[in-house]
Amino acid sequence: MAFAFCLSAQTADEIVARMDKEIEKGETQGLAMTMSMKIPLVGEFSTRIKSLGDFSRADADVKGEKVIFWNDQKTSWTYTASKNEIVIEDSKSSKNNEEADLVKGITSGYDVSLKSETDNTWTLKCVKSKSNQEKDDPKTLDLVVSKKTYLPVRLNAKVKMVGITLSDFAVGVSPSEVKFDPSSYKDATITDKRGQ
Repeated sequence: MAFAFCLSAQTADEIVARMDKEIEKGETQGLAMTMSMKIPLVGEFSTRIKSLGDFSRADADVKGEKVIFWNDQKTSWTYTASKNEIVIEDSKSSKNNEEADLVKGITSGYDVSLKSETDNTWTLKCVKSKSNQEKDDPKTLDLVVSKKTYLPVRLNAKVKMVGITLSDFAVGVSPSEVKFDPSSYKDATITDKRGQ
């Protein structure tokens, strides 16, 4: 019985390699995740991010204020619910699918070990390697990976005083989920700042 368990057990490196392959699918099929941040004296906020190719959408809730951002690498649209206003600007983003880059190779520069596991998940402890010279990288990451999908369930990190959690990962986003549709905001005030 113990022999069979040893054959089916996976190392932390094998889990991470498989996770990276699943995240890579997000580059062509689209990727969604939730980013939550806890900032001292400012509070907490959460953003649901979806991307597909050059298109992205982020639904943010900052202190009860609902804001939606769309971007297609040429134009960005920002909708503020309390003002019922859409501001259109030239895009400042020059890179597509930044969301996948947030998590792809996330364990590079870290020594990864299997901390624990349940029937559904593995919990990995990632400790910054001595060879990692990136001063802004967190000292540790706590990464929980789904045994079913090999996608991260949750990633916790602390950068300086800011607590960051990435969660609710999913691969597979449709174009309608990330493309700005003006017909959905017919009554909104439009402020066009492109070319300014």
